Amino acid sequence: MEGDDADELADLAARLVRIPTENPPGDERPCAEFVVDWFAERGIDARLVEEPSADRAQAVAWVGDDPADGDDSGGANPGESGDADGTTLVLNGHLDVVPAGDPDQWDRDPFAGIVEDGTLHGRGSADMKTGLAVAMLTLRDLAADIEAGDLDGTLVFHGAMGEETGDPGTRTLVEAGYGGDCAVVLEPTDFRVATSAKGVVTYRVGVAGSASHASHPDQGTNAIDAARPVLAAIDDYDERLREREDPLVGRAFATVTEFEAGTDSNMAVLPDRAEFLLDRRILPDETFESVEAEIEDVLAETERRTGVETDLTLVEHYASAGIATDHALAERFRRLSAETADAPREPWGLEAATDAREFVAAGTPAIIWGPGDLSQAHAADERIDLGDAALALEILKRAATGLLSSE
Repeated sequence: MEGDDADELADLAARLVRIPTENPPGDERPCAEFVVDWFAERGIDARLVEEPSADRAQAVAWVGDDPADGDDSGGANPGESGDADGTTLVLNGHLDVVPAGDPDQWDRDPFAGIVEDGTLHGRGSADMKTGLAVAMLTLRDLAADIEAGDLDGTLVFHGAMGEETGDPGTRTLVEAGYGGDCAVVLEPTDFRVATSAKGVVTYRVGVAGSASHASHPDQGTNAIDAARPVLAAIDDYDERLREREDPLVGRAFATVTEFEAGTDSNMAVLPDRAEFLLDRRILPDETFESVEAEIEDVLAETERRTGVETDLTLVEHYASAGIATDHALAERFRRLSAETADAPREPWGLEAATDAREFVAAGTPAIIWGPGDLSQAHAADERIDLGDAALALEILKRAATGLLSSE
């Protein structure tokens, strides 16, 4: 990529980082408005989507036919749909970022979008404002060929809300008609092509006790003590789960990530309730219903053995997702990534949940791919190599060109 193009990419990614979109609370609208205005200034169709929340609006843009005007069944092999209007390719990214946390843990202002020595620093630089910039420039650069008919099909951009907390941003966009025949979810994978991803379900588990003064502990039931056999049962469940393993995304897990008791009471009072968060990682061949049934059975068996009463509340759920490892979309990106960025060509899966699940659930093949190191996601001093971003733009443009010309 020539110097001016690389500078443009760096500048756009930095400008996106400088728009804080921490989730929670999820203030995505200013970033969505920036994206829509950016496309409009370049003569590209774009609009805000105010569902499921006007305060957290999303951005969509497209080159070719307005996808929301047609009846797109999706799910075809790219370049083989037989659709007279050609292939519709969706480039999906999310606008929200996880909170930056304590600014003292950062060497630089997390929302300054500082570029130094070919590296972009800041919250969202890797996950995934740079991926958004790559997708935006891909639409811009291929617009003339699509509009002239040299490329046959439609290119759609998603700037979705709420991915970091499982909100239905991408799902809403797909249901509103902004789907396609295939999709690329631009998470930081260091150019590896993921065809599957774990799901996750988080529950809040409550454990009952009875309050008493700490000077007379035997008069009550300390909910912290009552929780001990429940936590032990979760540990046993996790040990059994670790025997389940998917060849691409690894093992299933059940992990307690937060515990709370007595924080809203006098320090000399035994708590009458304890609560903890249970994080259950879901493999592609598991269903949400089967996982929930397992957890309910673990808690019921613990109550039967110990008499400890519990309650279970769903906090959030990300479904697992997967497509065939040899799908044509995945093969194309593996080949181009290996040729251009020396990326591995072996089939691979992502251990984290992504919005790819929303496309797969709608019958649309989707891969997870993009520049940046996943270990930088959610980390203090998050950063991305802008040389990798430039390679990603080259690969994405080549891949999209091939898909829209049925090469």
